[in-house]
Amino acid sequence: MTNKLFVKIAAFSIAISIVFGAFGAHALKDHFSSYYMDIWNKGIFYQIINSLGIIALVLLEKSEFVKKVKVCCILLIIGVVFFSGSLYTIAIMKTFYTEINSVVKLMIPITPLGGTMLIVGWMLVPFKVK
Repeated sequence: MTNKLFVKIAAFSIAISIVFGAFGAHALKDHFSSYYMDIWNKGIFYQIINSLGIIALVLLEKSEFVKKVKVCCILLIIGVVFFSGSLYTIAIMKTFYTEINSVVKLMIPITPLGGTMLIVGWMLVPFKVK
């Protein structure tokens, strides 16, 4: 993966999170309980913050402040997909498909796995500073 691809993925991820934010605020607000709206919004928040972080890492690498952030960016991308994706899935499934518990049971361990990938991705960054 190249830095250009990381920026493209991150920008697309930010756009998607804005769409999800608008969708949640308008189409889902009457369906979600406040608890599931909080879960939905937490997914959006982490997706935007980490996507902006990926762009920042690429820029820091380009300015030669950090070196070789490829592994960090990959961990962050996968972490966002797992963490935010599982939160979106849990909120939707618990609200609209309460009888389908197997999907939610699958997502519950994926959430902390994604969070762990985000943490590890960011914990590697100090070791990349020149």
